[in-house]
Amino acid sequence: MGLRATLDRVAARAPVPVFAVAGVGAQAQVDELLLQPRLHLVDSPAAANVLLIAGSVPAHLTAELARLHDGLSRPRVNLWWSLGSSVAPPMPPAVEVHDVDPSVLVDAVVDTHRRLLFGELASSPPVLPDEEPAPWRGIGPYGQGGTGMTGGVPYGRPMAEVAPDRDGLRLDQLTVRIGPFYARFPTGLVLEVQLQGDVVQQAHVVEASEGEAAVGVDVRTAFRDALETPVPVSVLELERARSHLRSIASALVAHQLPSLARRVLRFASNVHPDQSEDVQRLHRLLRRSQVLGWATSGVGLIPSDRLEGTATGPVARASGIEQDERATDPAYVGLGFEPIVHDGGDARARMAQRLAEAGQALQLAGRAGDRHHDPEAPLESPRGRLAVGDLPAQRLLPLLPAVLEGMEWGDAVSTVVSLDLDADEVLSLRSPDRELPVP
Repeated sequence: MGLRATLDRVAARAPVPVFAVAGVGAQAQVDELLLQPRLHLVDSPAAANVLLIAGSVPAHLTAELARLHDGLSRPRVNLWWSLGSSVAPPMPPAVEVHDVDPSVLVDAVVDTHRRLLFGELASSPPVLPDEEPAPWRGIGPYGQGGTGMTGGVPYGRPMAEVAPDRDGLRLDQLTVRIGPFYARFPTGLVLEVQLQGDVVQQAHVVEASEGEAAVGVDVRTAFRDALETPVPVSVLELERARSHLRSIASALVAHQLPSLARRVLRFASNVHPDQSEDVQRLHRLLRRSQVLGWATSGVGLIPSDRLEGTATGPVARASGIEQDERATDPAYVGLGFEPIVHDGGDARARMAQRLAEAGQALQLAGRAGDRHHDPEAPLESPRGRLAVGDLPAQRLLPLLPAVLEGMEWGDAVSTVVSLDLDADEVLSLRSPDRELPVP
């Protein structure tokens, strides 16, 4: 047996390195793949052999999806987990899995990876042509594609320019675009940032390009159903608790605490109304984590004056704003509901806010009986006020540029994660004729 064959056999027994893309309505299912020990979800396509596309990905993201595919390590393959969607990915997948059971998906991924390593399945060819992103060869005084020593686009990539930094020094500054498939961001979010070292000098949310069609997102959730039909309060509050716990798990993954994240995800998957004390115990456990404290304390501070009137749910309440649509919802009268607030305004406070609200939601679910939310009443989703044409992400995204400016990149990622942006809402906002309102 040769060395290559030996290494292939060893690799086939290891967890499969997968880069996962969550399409419309698939974020929760992708997040829960962290619980599958035979898969290793990676943050970079270069570390994966399998590109897993879950749900439907809008057609306007075809080029970015192709770049992801071509960035995979060889041998490589893309696999589609349809999750009930009839809209296949813009790139034809080598393997399709239509069963929603994650164990069936995992079996398919492991088998596909094994066949790929042993040469039973051919590595997928590049999707994009082998062309440089921009012409540059022989252009400019140094042949680097521009003027001066730092201008130009060698190999089609922009060179760093020199600009003043926050300390008054003139340092290299590079403009980069992050998204729409950055592992720690919701699908569809694209940021253009100017970096000096790892410090964000400027940032802005990239809106849809001219001619890009709006994305129709019709994912049925308890809260979206509640806009149209009566939904039991107990159902809404259980879903609120699950959503907050999943948000905590995502933050733990971002802070390189996957074991804790798995524990929280398991809890979220099976949570029921009599477990509010378990949420409190979880909160105490997370408070004892020095790593988490260092990574979130003072990070992503949003003063209350920036959030006044935004109705951004836990984000606003973590900055001391006592605004919650449930306070005026007749279905909650007599349940003893009072808004919970924190005054830290940073990523740590937002995590504490969601944990406190998760425990409160379980208590409310246990007391709700047969009460139903009336579609005519105001609706508080896990991320803030929700109404037709009025989404929490629509009010959160405009905050990002000012909040991220001056942060180190790691803190910027922590901040975006702490806002708990809904991927389906972000995708639905990608319309060329929509302007994001500035609160």
